[in-house]
Amino acid sequence: MASLHLDSAKNGYRISFRVDGRKTSIWLGSIAQSKASIWQHHVEHLLECAKHGDAPAKATNDWMRSLTNAEHSKLSNRGLAVARKAANTQRVTLGDWFDTYIAERTDIKGSTIETYHKAKDCLVAYFGASKPIRDIRAEDAKRWRIWLATNGNRRDKDRKSMADATVRRRVGKAKQFFGEAVERGLIDENPFAKLISHSVANTKRQFFVPSEWIESCIELAPDTDWRTILALARYAGLRCPSELLRLKWCDVNLPESRMVIHASKTEHHSTGGVRVCPIFPELHAYLEAAWDAAPDGAVYVVNRYRGNAVNLRTQFERLIKEAGLVPWPKLFQNLRASRETELMAIYPAKDVASWLGNSVPVAMAHYAMATAESFQRAIAEGTSAGGAKSGAICGSIPMGAESIASQAEAQKNPGNQETSRVEMAGCGTGMGTIVGEEGLEPPTSTV
Repeated sequence: MASLHLDSAKNGYRISFRVDGRKTSIWLGSIAQSKASIWQHHVEHLLECAKHGDAPAKATNDWMRSLTNAEHSKLSNRGLAVARKAANTQRVTLGDWFDTYIAERTDIKGSTIETYHKAKDCLVAYFGASKPIRDIRAEDAKRWRIWLATNGNRRDKDRKSMADATVRRRVGKAKQFFGEAVERGLIDENPFAKLISHSVANTKRQFFVPSEWIESCIELAPDTDWRTILALARYAGLRCPSELLRLKWCDVNLPESRMVIHASKTEHHSTGGVRVCPIFPELHAYLEAAWDAAPDGAVYVVNRYRGNAVNLRTQFERLIKEAGLVPWPKLFQNLRASRETELMAIYPAKDVASWLGNSVPVAMAHYAMATAESFQRAIAEGTSAGGAKSGAICGSIPMGAESIASQAEAQKNPGNQETSRVEMAGCGTGMGTIVGEEGLEPPTSTV
């Protein structure tokens, strides 16, 4: 029990109570009676918690967070609260905390650091760099997420809204930043903890790219290196540029039709990011041509287009348009996903996932697509089919597609250059679904 007294001589309030049988008090000074009563209420609650070994209620924790260091020390000095770890904890700002945390993360790759800075920019743009991290509440975090989805796009001048997958990634990083602040005692709880951040597949950006379309682009490719890039991306499903540009001739065994892939994205896994992938017949001829054209002493399969200034996506988009096609949403990732869809129509999912370097759940959620060919075969053959036929690898297309050949021809028709992406996709009835944007396995670069 805590009693509140007005000391008329000192013109201020004092709270008296007992801790472990000893009488003590907290001098509040000259404050309003209403504020003094709030102190009395929370002190009584803290005394009950200390007596029964219970944790303080959220309202009391929130009240203690609002106290200055001097006010908080009045509680901690009497055993009613845990002492703050540093004298300046109360005023640690967003900008200072982010700069400190990001600078300490020397254990992660530059691409991950880049995602940290993107999340930091979104938080600072809304709250301000000088905002004390202790002043951010759960309701503030909710409002930030809404702002992020509706006005958080700072890159695209044509729209302010941000894609849901991007919002989830930003929220995930915010959880990480503030979770670490909790661990260090800078804040008592994570205001972003209950926000939705888990990644989901973005079906709006799924797209199956027929091999015929890539062959058309390869015919227009300016050199052997570009033909090799397109063949590796479409027929081996290599991540571009990280896996594709890292491939060396010492990793390629043409006589045995196998190659070793080194994936920087999965280096932290038990495999060390190393996997063995078959050199499929569709790919073999392109690698042979690349070997014949390689200069003496060449180390990498792709020798040109290796600098940071090279924008493969822009050049690829130009090739697609020259072939009379409309660029699909995720130029290189859609090639990887199209290959995974084809292979899963023939081979066990576990094998395909090991060749392409992802897990079966990730492949199913973000890469593999249902195909019209399988649907029609199920109608015709039922369960007596006994497995996929050899033609499935070239014929698998997204559910609902009428004819790859006819649509590819329409794309190449010079008289039909106004064909929009929606028309090409048939508004859900044509080429249709597009392979997942990032999800659990985002691209490792801006390509």
